[in-house]
Amino acid sequence: MRRVKGIIVVAITALACNIAISQPLSQKVLLTIADNPVTVDEFKSIYLKNNVSGTSIDKAVLEDYLKLFINFKLKVQAAKEAKIDTSSAFISEYQGYIKQLAQPYLTDAASDEQLLNEAYERMQYEVSASHILINVPENASPADTLLLYKKALEARTRILKGEQFGAVALSTSNDPSVARNSGYLGYFTAFQMVYPFETAAYNTPIDSISKPVRTRFGYHIIKVHGKRPAQGQVKVAHIMIRVQPNANPQDAENARKKIVEISDKLKAGTDFATIAKEESQDPSTAKNGGELPWLSSGQIIPEFERVAFGLSADGQISEPFQSTFGWHIVKRLGRKMVGTKEEMLPEIKSNVARDSRNQKSRESFIKKIKKEYNFKEDTAKLKVITELLDSSLYRGEWKAKTVKDNAVIFEFTGGSYRISNFASFMEANQRFIGQNTLKGFIKVAYGEWINRIILEFEENRLPEKHPEFKQLSKEYLEGMLLFEITNQMVWQKSSDSIGIANYYDTHKNQYTWGERVHYAVYTLKNAKIKEKFVSGLAKRKSNNINPKDYIEKFNKKGEVITVEEKSANTDFPDVLNFKTWKNGINVTTDKDGSILVTEILATTTGDQKMLDDCRGQVIADYQETLESEWIDTLKAKFPVKVSDEVFTELVESVK
Repeated sequence: MRRVKGIIVVAITALACNIAISQPLSQKVLLTIADNPVTVDEFKSIYLKNNVSGTSIDKAVLEDYLKLFINFKLKVQAAKEAKIDTSSAFISEYQGYIKQLAQPYLTDAASDEQLLNEAYERMQYEVSASHILINVPENASPADTLLLYKKALEARTRILKGEQFGAVALSTSNDPSVARNSGYLGYFTAFQMVYPFETAAYNTPIDSISKPVRTRFGYHIIKVHGKRPAQGQVKVAHIMIRVQPNANPQDAENARKKIVEISDKLKAGTDFATIAKEESQDPSTAKNGGELPWLSSGQIIPEFERVAFGLSADGQISEPFQSTFGWHIVKRLGRKMVGTKEEMLPEIKSNVARDSRNQKSRESFIKKIKKEYNFKEDTAKLKVITELLDSSLYRGEWKAKTVKDNAVIFEFTGGSYRISNFASFMEANQRFIGQNTLKGFIKVAYGEWINRIILEFEENRLPEKHPEFKQLSKEYLEGMLLFEITNQMVWQKSSDSIGIANYYDTHKNQYTWGERVHYAVYTLKNAKIKEKFVSGLAKRKSNNINPKDYIEKFNKKGEVITVEEKSANTDFPDVLNFKTWKNGINVTTDKDGSILVTEILATTTGDQKMLDDCRGQVIADYQETLESEWIDTLKAKFPVKVSDEVFTELVESVK
């Protein structure tokens, strides 16, 4: 029996050795701080992120960085011991950062890529379309919604049977602009319309009529008139002379004459921005010289757009033209076309994130993780909830009641959720009711409840599913801890005026000037005495008369002479090239006609700096001293052990 036991021990020992030998370098422990291990992978990951200069990696470089890394980890250990990470303010700020970091992991990558590609493809074209809007109120019942859908279908049928689209639009559309444009929207491109409308417009053939398209506004019937290559964006300034819709003929004619007069001035060379500021009757742009933001197709009335995009060169100015608002003259300031996908990607991502199409990616992701986590639901149980609701929801006063049949509504890997759980959620989120019916509220709240639970479960699993997210979360945590503890131990202390003064007094011999020039600047109002004044400076110096006493004898005779004594480094403009001055004197004339006489009084090296002359350097040195003393304390408190063997292996791996 003893022999068998010995064989087992040997076997286990051998197995342990084999595991240690076969362990990847990245997983090996490079160092421990207060018995907390740090792997090669963690060290290497942070090093590579900080090696932004692309410095070649060798043993000396890694040794230098290892010292910095150890100091960083010591400070983090001190912050944890001080329990900085347990304060509610710290936890709240950290969780806010983590939620932001988590967002890219809570979307369907394939769906995101499809949306980006789709958007870029659509940006290559512009669609010209008209529409009819049948408005659907938020609180419309299913029966009312169905009636409005049928109304949209009837409008479409009338057009298909031969009625003019504009005529049908005027008689049925709820779009406020229909009286002005008969439903015509002009040309537009991606991100200028709500996503469902945009999709229908791009997918409907030219000269065809779409089926009813539902958006948050209601049902739309869309007619596509044409498609063309994207015109990009144009930057223009304009001058406008307003003509009121009900203007009499004389006022309309006066406006026309005014715009012609302005056009003539521009042709004669008058500055466009100046006239815009003085004459334009568009108050929102006149103050900026008439300048408008970058414009895309569909962002401005068609007649204005036609002229703005029709200008062929920057600086070109249009002839006067009329719109529904009055008369305009436009000057082109710039033009840019749609760039490559790589160039446009940041803009596209930003637009997608703000656009309703982003919901499509979220829905796709939730559908995918529901399948992954074996999601099952029994919506028939929601009938129990319906019986519990009443009109107090609209006042935000509804309270969840005890449920007799507290059945499971849905379950997945993350747990089972019952009717009582849903009732509590609705009580806390009564704002979802809005103008919904009670049934509508249940539908909205139920969907939101499930999504929140599913996404929260997935968010909590991100560290185990995505090692890079776990590492990034740790880096954020340690970065925040580093900031807080350094602020307490170094920055706050180094901002204390008494501490700064004491440090300066103790180390003042370190703060001295290099070569300094001490000089006097005399200002003479009377140029006639210049030669006499300058020749007398040599006598002033030999007789040891100070500059103020020297000018006094001139001023007693009615002259007005001032003097200012200064000190500066040798590269200061006042004394630049002072070594070439004859007798150390330089004479110049000030812009007001005064005579300036600059006289070198002395040059010195190693003068003591006053605190105000070197405060910035003193504070920096004081901080460095505080930090150095603090690090020494931390090293004594938290033992640091570095594996020379693993470090050598790391050095070899990066050669």
